[in-house]
Amino acid sequence: MNKKNIFKIVLDIVMIALFITFFNKNLISFQFHIKSGMIFGALILVHIIVNRKWVVNITKRIFDKNLKARTRISYIISACLFILVFTILASGILMMKADNYDRVMFWKMLHIGASYLSIALIGLHLGLYWNFVSNFFKKMFNIKNSGTMSIIIARIVVVAILVLGTYNLHTQGYFTKVNNTLSYAAQHIVPQDIEAPEGGGHYKKESLSFLQLINVYGSMMGVFTIGTYYVDSAIKKNKKTAKNNKMKQAS
Repeated sequence: MNKKNIFKIVLDIVMIALFITFFNKNLISFQFHIKSGMIFGALILVHIIVNRKWVVNITKRIFDKNLKARTRISYIISACLFILVFTILASGILMMKADNYDRVMFWKMLHIGASYLSIALIGLHLGLYWNFVSNFFKKMFNIKNSGTMSIIIARIVVVAILVLGTYNLHTQGYFTKVNNTLSYAAQHIVPQDIEAPEGGGHYKKESLSFLQLINVYGSMMGVFTIGTYYVDSAIKKNKKTAKNNKMKQAS
């Protein structure tokens, strides 16, 4: 098995697990939250270095009309995700250094909003590369053919993730949180003379265990991953069918 692919998969798993812990800043301790953020930033750089050939090649060809739309979309999603991660890390640092309520809340809302939006983009990114992940684990566990039982189990798992993830998207008010936090940040880019309201007025987060974090945020990420995978598969299937039809007509 390709050692580079093993490294990529392990790196991605570690990054996703670490990212999920960010949604409870006191999961272990606040110091862990800060240090793990720095580690996550370093892992992002490692991820880019490992995939540098693809990054450099597509960057040079991003405006090439012959570049496949799927590749361009994948590149744009990856670039946006990189910007969001940088925003999360930078806003976290600036929030701690802010010396008044207005700036604390501006950086805090940007920090939270970027974190929530990243859930969707990570899901989209995973969905586009799910065939790579799936094939990797098939080779690892020597799964040559998918039998009827394994297909049924896989479908049950997919449905379970979709149901749980959709439920959590609704109960967590995911889209509302993304909209409210980023809207607040956009409206307060210019510093304003705002005093802290009584009671603090802080944006509260639930204190969840690691397993609960996986259940909530992992399942939400799973909805975007599964949705992207099936849309991508349908597009590929339609293109293949259209190509075969053209070949039949030409013959």
